[in-house]
Amino acid sequence: MDGAKWYHDALAEDSSSPPDKLRVVDMVRNLERRLERLVEGLAGKVFRGPLHPVELGARLVREADLALRAGAAGPTAPNTYVVHVHPSELGEGLLPDGLVTELSAYIEDTATERGWRMEGPVVVHLELDDATAVGSVRCRTEVVPGVLPVWGFLTGSAMDVALRHNRILIGRGADSDLVVDDPTVSRTHALVWREGGSVWVVDSGSSNGTTVDGLAIDAPTALENGSVLAFGSMTFTFRKA
Repeated sequence: MDGAKWYHDALAEDSSSPPDKLRVVDMVRNLERRLERLVEGLAGKVFRGPLHPVELGARLVREADLALRAGAAGPTAPNTYVVHVHPSELGEGLLPDGLVTELSAYIEDTATERGWRMEGPVVVHLELDDATAVGSVRCRTEVVPGVLPVWGFLTGSAMDVALRHNRILIGRGADSDLVVDDPTVSRTHALVWREGGSVWVVDSGSSNGTTVDGLAIDAPTALENGSVLAFGSMTFTFRKA
């Protein structure tokens, strides 16, 4: 995996490798299965117009892709989506329970798969709007900070850290997500993130280097449950939540 091209890959629709495209296909199929179970028996009442929930999910991911911004830790996507659809898209003006939850989960899964960072949990608001053309979608996105669920831990002799953001900057600098106050740790030392079904770490050009299970790394390196990381002289064990 080339850590230098992750951001350009996220922005370029046609730059995905065959394995990446297969993962996208799997994600779409999973969304289809989840939403089909959700709307089963409601086809005549919900989204009876040309807009289908699966298409809506794909459009929200596209909106997230277009709204990506370059942050200190890498590509950051919005986590709040206000979606306007025409009232005729809904049979009785009602939304099935769980639809927005499934759409939110799909965006979160996509962010994890593509290595995007989000500053808070995903929230989707669906609003009926006469000004929106039938079959069309208007979407406003926003970055709203909030508390994210824990997906892993870095456990050390001096500190234990819960990993919440999908991309985590590690360093001595105050703007790091994980501040390690040790002289052997650089201000911007390393990055830990999830992408493509794996957890990765890369050294950020630190003075004293980063090791995984005792081996110095000079490129993005996949972590296993129980991997031992050292940033300078500070050692941590990675555990999945």
